[in-house]
Amino acid sequence: MARHRGRRLLVQAVEGVNGTDEELCGLWVELDNADCIFYEASTSPLHRDHIVLHEISHMLLGHTTAGGADPGADLGGLFTSIDPRTVRNVLGRANFSSPQEREAEQLANRIAELAELQPVAKNRAPELDRLDAALRGEDG
Repeated sequence: MARHRGRRLLVQAVEGVNGTDEELCGLWVELDNADCIFYEASTSPLHRDHIVLHEISHMLLGHTTAGGADPGADLGGLFTSIDPRTVRNVLGRANFSSPQEREAEQLANRIAELAELQPVAKNRAPELDRLDAALRGEDG
């Protein structure tokens, strides 16, 4: 993605982007010289990957905030080290009520499907492996 857009891509976990109800669980901040994707630090690896794919989907689809980002964009106090004057665009993942959010979610789902993204299992119970195989229609 960095090569495609000709700019750095930074992916970072942050506290406070928790994804409950209407709150954010992911955020893409387009700066003058980089794209930054932020996701809730306490989320699962599978959810993190999906959030990142969702934000990358916004980039691939050419989504922007209406009329471009406000140079004084309010980042909710989460990113006090980012100079608001360098922000070109901000899109957050909270719900799917807008067409842009639904499009990005559909593309992220398709990319995940094509990449065959699976949860990373560490000390996973054998029962979960059998359940996973059954849901995929495999003998187990």
